[in-house]
Amino acid sequence: MNSPRKTFDVIVAGGGLMGISISVGLRLRGLDVLVLDGCDDDNRAARGNFGLIWVQTKGHTFRPYAQLSRKAAKIWPAFSSQLKELSGIDVGLEGDGAFYLCMSEGEWKDRAELMRKQFDNDLPVAAAYEMMERGDLDKHIPGLGNSVVGGCYGRLDGAVNPLKFFRALHSAFGAIGGEYRASSAVTEIRPAGSDFQVTAGNSTYSCAKLVLAAGLGNNQLAPMVDLAMNIRPVRGQVLATNKLPKSLHYPTHTIRQMSEGAFIIGDSREEVGLNDGTTPEVMSAIARKAIACFPVLADAQLLRAWGGLRTFTKDGIPLYLRSQSYPNAYAVNVHSGVTLAPVHAQDLASAIEEGNLEARFPDFSRERS
Repeated sequence: MNSPRKTFDVIVAGGGLMGISISVGLRLRGLDVLVLDGCDDDNRAARGNFGLIWVQTKGHTFRPYAQLSRKAAKIWPAFSSQLKELSGIDVGLEGDGAFYLCMSEGEWKDRAELMRKQFDNDLPVAAAYEMMERGDLDKHIPGLGNSVVGGCYGRLDGAVNPLKFFRALHSAFGAIGGEYRASSAVTEIRPAGSDFQVTAGNSTYSCAKLVLAAGLGNNQLAPMVDLAMNIRPVRGQVLATNKLPKSLHYPTHTIRQMSEGAFIIGDSREEVGLNDGTTPEVMSAIARKAIACFPVLADAQLLRAWGGLRTFTKDGIPLYLRSQSYPNAYAVNVHSGVTLAPVHAQDLASAIEEGNLEARFPDFSRERS
């Protein structure tokens, strides 16, 4: 029996959405890639993944982030097709836009002003959105509650099935010859000349390039290659119902009905450290708002509730860093792992392979105050 390989072109620490997206891209460029991942019960950002491809207001305070999100949305259809070809899994891309529902006149006006600023004035995109009052909204989303006064339709937005997407990425990576080790969280990194010695469990591996995409784990790993990430956890609680007759044909920012009929609902952002549990108070608030939006949910059965820790940089903007001390070591983090996945698998993977990260991502490759 052959012993497991120990030397690779690239090691990626972390097999979440970002790590595996980059790994697929690097492997497609012909590099030998090993993904070292943690355990299923680790604090995984993917647990809070809602599957949205969200462009509305993304980067409204930071223009390059808005541009990056719009680019990603544009190439999502081709990326979805590529994943299906590689993995045989249809990720369920919904590309006909998505809605933000407004619960008051003030919220509607604030949303309209924000969208005008972003899509009409700052970075204009013709017909990127439409603000709808209740009468027009009812034509697209029947069965809304009386509390909904209107909404914003974003034509650039969409969604995927989050579980199928994650499975498709991992299946594609394996199909193209990538190597993956579960229960193998990286614990030590030792630079060795121009290479790196990476320890996970009882094994040590060698690589020429190293990518740290370990979410909260980057806070401990990045200093080993003279980088600092300062990632903070933000909890989101998610509810899932039983299967209901299909009635919601568009994703909204907090409520989706999946193709098989179940609703998934998520509407919390909590700074609670590493606590990824659920609380009755927050779940009740999420449920009340969901029922106010869609009264049919009052009769739904709650089948499951869970919490997930999403990973945020200090300012919420993607961070793609390269070590000055060890130029072949990278550390990356975003909380838009679904939206930006095509960019990570294509542009970011290419920049890592070619060693021109700063030129390709000048606004994201430096530490921001």
